[in-house]
Amino acid sequence: MNSATYDSDILEWSEEQARALRNLARSRPDLSNELDWENVAEEIECVGRSEFAAVRSHILQILIHVIKGVSVPDSASMLHWRKKVVAFHGDLLDGITPSMRVRLDLPRLWREALKRGEADLATQGQSVAPILRERCLLASDDLLDPDFDFLKVVGTLRRQIDAGRPSIEPPAR
Repeated sequence: MNSATYDSDILEWSEEQARALRNLARSRPDLSNELDWENVAEEIECVGRSEFAAVRSHILQILIHVIKGVSVPDSASMLHWRKKVVAFHGDLLDGITPSMRVRLDLPRLWREALKRGEADLATQGQSVAPILRERCLLASDDLLDPDFDFLKVVGTLRRQIDAGRPSIEPPAR
């Protein structure tokens, strides 16, 4: 067991520790019966799951704002959306770990972002650009790029849509 992963990958660490506690409880019934081994293990796992949920939330918020920006590029809210994305992106980079990165379900997050972005835009009588419904336009590498630039990404995607490209390529970094 590598306890050094606590600082570098909280999700992996929490799963390893929970697994070790469960194994210890099974293999050493002579240990204290006062400890609720299963619930202690579950709480430790919960730490990692909670951190992963925060990372997914940051990505979801970034995607929602990208969808709104691409759909309504002339919105007076564009700079506000940029400000929010800068904060979400910083928090994302601070929280993501290697084990989280490989578990991201970007298509699922994209679908959820579409629903939320559509609901946000509808309150202002606007709608999501239809081509955005086809598939997730960003890759994990795009979102995790330390130099991710909301306005550049929105501009690149908007130009590709305006050019009538049938297949949208992820924006160049």
